[in-house]
Amino acid sequence: MQIASADYKAMKQLKTFEDKHELDNTVRSFLYHFKHEITPSAALTLKTLSRYAVKIPGVCWAKVGTLAQIIGKASRTIQRALKQLEYLGIIERIKTIRKEGGYGHPVIVINKMSHLVLPDNVTSGVTSEMSPRQESRKLCEAKDEQPKKEPETKIFKTKSFREKKNDIRNPDTEQIRLDETFVDKRVPKEFIEQAKYGFNAIEIDKLWNRVRIAMKKINYTIMNETEISIDALKQTIKRYKENSIRKEFGAYFYTTVKIMLQKDQEEWDREYEAEKRRKNPKPEKAFLYYDWIQQNP
Repeated sequence: MQIASADYKAMKQLKTFEDKHELDNTVRSFLYHFKHEITPSAALTLKTLSRYAVKIPGVCWAKVGTLAQIIGKASRTIQRALKQLEYLGIIERIKTIRKEGGYGHPVIVINKMSHLVLPDNVTSGVTSEMSPRQESRKLCEAKDEQPKKEPETKIFKTKSFREKKNDIRNPDTEQIRLDETFVDKRVPKEFIEQAKYGFNAIEIDKLWNRVRIAMKKINYTIMNETEISIDALKQTIKRYKENSIRKEFGAYFYTTVKIMLQKDQEEWDREYEAEKRRKNPKPEKAFLYYDWIQQNP
């Protein structure tokens, strides 16, 4: 299943719960039954997903990098946690397609698991019962109970310290489109020109890296890789449009470009050997002649 990237109406169709209370009960039941089968990182990831799946109950569109920053773990750790949760059936990742072409980050849907029942005597707060908005309200209520001067002074000091320590804010990656101008300079311009309509800069770099790996694998020595890689990319895109690719796009492209480079190298080697034979023909076999007349007395 695939949906358009940032399509709010399509995301609303993925709604799996009626409200946050039903979502929390499902997550709490899952963690109760599977707490010994999942890693602590996976449990923490699921709790975080439930906090950010409130606007459309059960649907979270946060990026892996965003989740990693919130949880304080590496992106690879979050990827492994999501894979484990998806294997157990509690979540599903839906692919998204950008308007300008290429895949966007997936939408994560928390599935309803009605067969899991939480015992009545379990009252442990497995998940945060508050949405981000409720949490901020609680924080505000806690501040109101304290004297006004003390928190105001603390906030002023904290802001001043942050401004001095980090005067350049982190970029808003959602607003930055990595077009062809961001591609590594080592990638041929002809290949970039062909790939820029369906892929961003990071994806183009990855595609060309597969070409480099294929060249190294077969010991390609001919300076014809740009033309061949463009032809391989066109063939892969055509197969993808025909729904003929069963494996990942990048893997299919790698296999295609490797086969084409191998054929080109083998053809060049045959021509080279034939040219060598033409320039350096084998010497004819010498015949031995015996002068019988001179040898007779």
